[in-house]
Amino acid sequence: MTLALDKFHAYHTKSTAAARSVESYNHDGLELARRRAHRREFPLKQLAQLVLAVMLFKIFLFFQLGAGGYGARMAQLAEGNILEQLAAKAMILDPVSVWLIEGLRFGLW
Repeated sequence: MTLALDKFHAYHTKSTAAARSVESYNHDGLELARRRAHRREFPLKQLAQLVLAVMLFKIFLFFQLGAGGYGARMAQLAEGNILEQLAAKAMILDPVSVWLIEGLRFGLW
């Protein structure tokens, strides 16, 4: 229990305003507190999760609809409005998806 409280306290102190500030001294010796520059990074982790979710959804749909049904549904989406056309392009079976489908279908893993 004490360890959990220590972890909570360490996390809480990291997220306070004092932890997000940098202390420096000017030429008179006065202490100045400045906010640290917030670095905005490219959301690579979230992008990878989105790609994985789309790939798993493709595989799920392929197994639910079968090869013919999946192809027919993608052809129907390709003839629809802009959003449906975008979905059809995202749901095209790429080589990695085909490899995963074949591996799951034939029990290679």
